[in-house]
Amino acid sequence: PIPVVAYWNSMPLAWLLNPDTPNNNVTGCSGSLATCIQDSLTAGFTTWSSAMVAGQSLTTASAQYAGTSTLTTPVYNDCQNVIGFSDTNSSDFSTGTIAFTQVATVTRPSGTTGPFQYTCNGSGTTQTCNYDDCIGDADMEFNPSITFSISPAPPSGDFSLQSVATHEEGHMLGLDHSGIAHAVMFPYGDSTAAGQQTVLSTDDAVGISFMYPSANFSTATGTISGQVSVSSSGVFGAHVVAIDASTGNAVVDGLTYTDGSYSLVGVPPGYYYILALPLAPDSNTGVLSIDNFSGWDCGFADSTCSTIPQNPTNYTGRYH
Repeated sequence: PIPVVAYWNSMPLAWLLNPDTPNNNVTGCSGSLATCIQDSLTAGFTTWSSAMVAGQSLTTASAQYAGTSTLTTPVYNDCQNVIGFSDTNSSDFSTGTIAFTQVATVTRPSGTTGPFQYTCNGSGTTQTCNYDDCIGDADMEFNPSITFSISPAPPSGDFSLQSVATHEEGHMLGLDHSGIAHAVMFPYGDSTAAGQQTVLSTDDAVGISFMYPSANFSTATGTISGQVSVSSSGVFGAHVVAIDASTGNAVVDGLTYTDGSYSLVGVPPGYYYILALPLAPDSNTGVLSIDNFSGWDCGFADSTCSTIPQNPTNYTGRYH
């Protein structure tokens, strides 16, 4: 009755780059464009591997550049994690989509225990999953009709490549969206300075540390849990935010389960207020809806995300 957390089986995450930009939509590079793009993407991954919570490094997440690829559109089951700018299929970029990351998971076969293997399409090689649910493949594509800038201060109307990449790399590592507006994983960005985040919020850092924790993660952080109810009935999909009582800053957030219960894990030491907010019924009547949290939406759905709640496993979907 809850979303299943999917992890990469091991670190570092190997990623490939198709540096071709058929629409010449990456600017601000004074040298080799391929090298500039690779450097921006590497900087984004370094941001995640360097995540700090309460002044401590609590994550083992890491990524490694593994070479170039000629792939121009995502292939969900080839076990090749490709980042590119050459996807010219307009249907892949709905209105307002700056970039997307397609994530595919594999799930332990029913009735089995322990590690299991799955086969990569094309190469025929096998991979091992030690968890109940593993990420088997992730591909990232930037919208070829949008201009991205290598510059730390992009020209007006251009998007920071590193900022967008850092957000999408969070998805590639397995993170869903955050409901905190100053977080890297907030589902919306823009070309203004305020909308181009390259520094992790506490919520971002907690998220990546929860997924790939160092040995001292559980002792350096705590958990806040409870239930949101109206007229004695649990509320599903309430947005729960922990607010630092001394600063007023939104620190960590989450959503309630079907019975209204919630558990905010990885909370730094301190005193907190808890704020519960309703999600909007749809994107036309509010900022955040259940659709903004793709993994949660499909965590209560069947394999095609058409019926909620049903089977939370074997999910292939896109995060924007």
